[in-house]
Amino acid sequence: MRTIFTGENAIAPPVGIEPTTYGLEVRRSIHLSYGSNLLAQIYRPLNYRLAVRSRLLVLFAAICFATTGTSRALGPDSATSLGVAAIRFIVGALALFVITAFARRPLITTVSLPLYIWIIAGFGQAMYGATFFAAVHETGVAVGTVVALGSAPILTGVLSALLFRSLPSRRWMLATAIAIAGMSLIVTSGKDRNISAIGIVYALGAGLGYALFALASKRIVESGVASDKAMARVFGIAAVMLFPTLLFVNTDWIFTTGGVSLGLWLGVVTVALAYWAYASGLRNLEPRETTMITLAEPVVATILGAAVLDERPAALAWFGIIMVIAALGYESRSSVPQS
Repeated sequence: MRTIFTGENAIAPPVGIEPTTYGLEVRRSIHLSYGSNLLAQIYRPLNYRLAVRSRLLVLFAAICFATTGTSRALGPDSATSLGVAAIRFIVGALALFVITAFARRPLITTVSLPLYIWIIAGFGQAMYGATFFAAVHETGVAVGTVVALGSAPILTGVLSALLFRSLPSRRWMLATAIAIAGMSLIVTSGKDRNISAIGIVYALGAGLGYALFALASKRIVESGVASDKAMARVFGIAAVMLFPTLLFVNTDWIFTTGGVSLGLWLGVVTVALAYWAYASGLRNLEPRETTMITLAEPVVATILGAAVLDERPAALAWFGIIMVIAALGYESRSSVPQS
């Protein structure tokens, strides 16, 4: 499998970036396509208003991402996880292509990429979407989101070490140990009605799908493809992969008022609008800042699960959730050298 991401023309992860830098929050890696002088883009002096605007855009994107699970739970009861994922990607891909058509980006020389890199990125995103919705359906928004987001950096780090021979740092290993301990607490609180073993498996599957998407998308953005175009293509591939599932699942819900609202919200807001806001904010922020801001995603998802869906995980599960979020925050501090 190592040959999938390596080879004669492969682009290895940049020196000094730990495996989870793009596993913890792979969305921030799309900032690489916003100019050839990366350091100048990241570390240039910031106007106060521009800095605030950029942070608010990233926070807005994180909040949009966090509503995904709750939106699914509030959607039609007859909707299936595969069907919801397919509709989300179809609508999201179409919206992204529209945004790309109207966006004006400077011409950047790109490196030709093999087709399988795009396919792996699309497959990873499709796998993430389908299993994530299954996870939140089975085990709740709070637990499903935290386990999926918590396992993604762990699995990305493992795959990175296997594929790129990039050994993780001590900080990463400590953060990973804390995250695993937190997820173990969540699993062992399974006697609570909101915790499901199969739901945890689905959440881990979502983490694996996101890890594959992380590794492949890293190659894509490093080739010079503009982030909006790259995401439009990746989500388009994911939509094509999931579209056939609509032939085998119940689709009556799609044509209801709730189904149309769910599809538009998930596609336009949590995909197109969220990724546009994230990319716009990334242009003027350091990676460590964006990572810390996007920790709002599992926090908001947990709050929404409790406030909107009346999810009440056991105290042990809450403690595990806090441990996972703390581990992600601790590891993210090493994303780039502190200024």
